[in-house]
Amino acid sequence: MAGAGRMLKTAGGLSLSIANGIVGDYLAAEGNGLAQGMAFYHQGRPLPLTRRDILAAHPGATGKIVILVHGLCCNETLFAFPGKPGVDYGALLQKDLGYTPYYLRYNTGLHISENGQALAGLMDELVSVHPERVSEIVLLGHSKGGLVLRSACHYGRVRGAGWVKLVSRVFHLGSPHLGAPLEKLGNAFTWCLKAIPSPYTWVAADFINLRSAAIKDLRFGYTVDEEWRGRDPDALLTNNRKSVPLLPNARHYAVAGSLNQDPLHPVSRIMGDILVRVESAVPGALPEDAGGRAAPRFDRARTRLFAGLNHFALAAHPEVYGQILDWCREDEARDHDENRHGKNERI
Repeated sequence: MAGAGRMLKTAGGLSLSIANGIVGDYLAAEGNGLAQGMAFYHQGRPLPLTRRDILAAHPGATGKIVILVHGLCCNETLFAFPGKPGVDYGALLQKDLGYTPYYLRYNTGLHISENGQALAGLMDELVSVHPERVSEIVLLGHSKGGLVLRSACHYGRVRGAGWVKLVSRVFHLGSPHLGAPLEKLGNAFTWCLKAIPSPYTWVAADFINLRSAAIKDLRFGYTVDEEWRGRDPDALLTNNRKSVPLLPNARHYAVAGSLNQDPLHPVSRIMGDILVRVESAVPGALPEDAGGRAAPRFDRARTRLFAGLNHFALAAHPEVYGQILDWCREDEARDHDENRHGKNERI
């Protein structure tokens, strides 16, 4: 019975996450109790940010932490490896490299920039109460979660937040930096419905346009207020994306998936990993792709395409984790060599 109870609780939590992703901005505006607040979660429950509660959740907490951020209509259970209880990227990084994992849950229907600003504030709070002085932060976001992390880093840097300087690596797994094709299609479809002189199609268009602000942000990958504030969110395919540089003191990694083993196959080019096209997840990765307007710039040596892995598989797959681990170890070895070389020069 206990196992059945956990399954029902998980299913209920996921249903709430889906509802928040679709109409979470409306729920928040109405003060509805179903609106999901932002918090770090541990074993399915909010983790109060006190030294005592953190030590209870992580008795062996270290000064190295990793923050995992899920995407639209999901929660932190997205990162769980199928059929392997307790196994996810955070737990594996804890075991292999000593990082203390923190899993974010939030209202994914709010504007990406609103969640980015809220996360920037939450990071301030976490670092201030962490049992061990935080010496390094790794950020890992799946899908829209990667855009929330970009936004949080931007606003943290604007505010001069101390935690921003501690970020060493940021991993983007299937994040739509240039936008998502399904939202572009939805925008065009509702615009066409509005263009038909019939009250029936207008009602249908109005209903579809009730989808959340975050979904509309995903049309072009918006991460800051200036991209959407004061603009018509339902204007036909109008790209207001601004250039938001990646955090300069961190190394940034981008991972993409594709349905077909050949990333240049028409199916892969059109559908990508089902929800995000390859050139959006890894701008500039394909031969003729210049990266798009106001696209973040990734070092190609820090990108990877997993042919045959769909969008959600990127969040919990041993091969993806293997690449993450390899990158972390390469960074550690490089930093060690640079520090040793610098020390020898000083001598």
